[in-house]
Formats: sequence, C-alpha cells, structure tokens
Amino acid sequence: MIIRIERLLLRTRHVATRADELITLSARLRRQRAERPTGEERTAASELRALKSKVSGALASVTSCASCATGKRWPRGAFAGGDCCTGVTADLFSDDEVAALAQAGTRPGDLQAPTGEHAGCAFRGETGCTLEAEDRPERCVSYMCTILRRELHTRGELGEIDGMIAELRRAMSAFTELRAARLDDEILGPLETALRAQLER
Repeated sequence: MIIRIERLLLRTRHVATRADELITLSARLRRQRAERPTGEERTAASELRALKSKVSGALASVTSCASCATGKRWPRGAFAGGDCCTGVTADLFSDDEVAALAQAGTRPGDLQAPTGEHAGCAFRGETGCTLEAEDRPERCVSYMCTILRRELHTRGELGEIDGMIAELRRAMSAFTELRAARLDDEILGPLETALRAQLER
C-alpha cells in the first residue's frame, strides 16, 4: 500500500518520464536492500560512501560545472550547467551502483528529484544534482570533464583531486568484486551441493 501511494505521489509531482524512472529506480533499490551482503561488502560500501563525500567536498568550490552546458542543444543545454548529467538514469545507476548505495544506507526516500523539465538524469535540475553526494553513483562523483580538469589545474588542485578519485574508483572496483563473488557463491553453491550429493550416491 505504501509503495502504491509513493508511486501515485511521484506521478503527480513529476513529468511522466521522470516519474517512471524514479519508480523503477526505487523498486531496484528496495530489491537491493533486501539482499544479504557479506560484512566485507557492507564495509566496502560504507568506505565508498565516505569517499564520495570526501571527493564532493573537495570539488565544492569549482565554478566550471555551473555553466558547462550553456548554448548546447537540448537536453544538454536545457540548463546552464550539468552537461555530464544528461545520461539515462538507468544507465548511470547500474546494478552494482544501486547495490553499493543500498548497502551503504541509501533509502528510496533519499532519492529526491527536482520538479520541472526532465533533461537527462532524473536528478538533474536547474541548479545541479538534487542528490547528496553519498547517494549518487560513484561514476557521477568521480567524472571530470576537460573543462573541470583545466580549472583544477589552474587552481593547483588537480593532482590531489586525481588521487582522491583514483581511491574512489579502487573502492568501487573492490565492492564490485566482492558482490560478484557473493552472487557467484549464491548461484553456484546450491549446484555444487547437489552435484556432490549425486556423486556420493
């Protein structure tokens, strides 16, 4: 009943395309939250969450992202900034990304989207992403375009930020490997048990 009400609210607050993407993503996040990850996975997801916050904080004062889409065609130019945020929501939030978010504590209620024009990712708004850095996919936090890299180089911060992003990407890779190993065990474990039982007969 609660999920039906949530869907109704999303459909009344947002344009149809955004509402559909939000409903699908919320359902995927719920499914991931119902999984039973290992302690190592949870630890890796928590580390990933902390690193996202660290990288985002280091980039808080950049100015490039607020005007990088100016003058470009729709959907890229729908807003002055956020050119890199024009991807498809489902593609940005891969299964591994959603699993990492779920295991680090992100809830469907944390997925707050803007109202207004839907131009790219469901969370891209006129003034930027409406998600907290911790609730964004790793790829969104770590992506740096040429314009942003140029700004950071001019400020003398590029090397430090590159180091942080490399650490963030390593953490995402570690999480992905741990999750893949667990999923393999969940699928292959019962088959291996059944095969051994057959061989012992």
